[in-house]
Amino acid sequence: MRKFLPLLFLMVGLTQAGKTIAQSPWLGFKGGISIPNLSGGGGNPISENYTSRLAANFGLFSDFHVVQNFSIQVELNYAGQGGKRDGMQPVTGGDLTQGLPPGTYLWANFKNTAVFHYLELPVLAKLRWGQTFGFYVNLGPYFGYLLHAEEKTKGTSQIYYDQAGTQPLQDQQGNTVPPQDFTSNTDVTSSLHRFNVGVTGGAGIDWKLNDKNKLLFDARFEYGFLNIQKYSEDGKDNTGNVLISVGYAHRLGK
Repeated sequence: MRKFLPLLFLMVGLTQAGKTIAQSPWLGFKGGISIPNLSGGGGNPISENYTSRLAANFGLFSDFHVVQNFSIQVELNYAGQGGKRDGMQPVTGGDLTQGLPPGTYLWANFKNTAVFHYLELPVLAKLRWGQTFGFYVNLGPYFGYLLHAEEKTKGTSQIYYDQAGTQPLQDQQGNTVPPQDFTSNTDVTSSLHRFNVGVTGGAGIDWKLNDKNKLLFDARFEYGFLNIQKYSEDGKDNTGNVLISVGYAHRLGK
């Protein structure tokens, strides 16, 4: 928890700073779904062809006005990142790949889900129009810290020399190697960079129930600028997701 306390202090500090810049900052919470994906790949089949998966997204936010219709919103969020890949894909590690020339892969048909858990700190510039019902757009940078990452694989498959699955793997005696079970959960945190930075932004609506309370609906995109892999042989992927959330905010002060 000591790793996260500076972020919480920063968020509280910015809220207090908002009181000196303008009146009555809003403090709230929100939650919803994240639809993350991994993009890039760097020409390496190990990190290519991922599609989106579903994950959770929730956190706290502080919103304070600088001038009319313009505010700064600071958030502290948990965000699920990663992606999934089903079907024929490269097999790495283990005894089966020993002795193969560098850059040569074996292939198998199974399910693979990359599950990344991030703590993120977005700082958003926000424009809002309307009174009781408001529409807003926001945009700004975010800073991410990787809490944990794992690769979840599932399925049983024959092993092949080729991606098309026409040449089954054979042992030294020329016999076809029997199908292998790929079901496992592997901790891959140490192979990824801990820190990330990117851009996030989108739009939303809020409904003021009264002078002190409001509900909101928020939709935005997010893209990480940094390659997450530490080692070039693992490819080059960037995180990204779509976030859809609902929330509640309370205005502090009088």
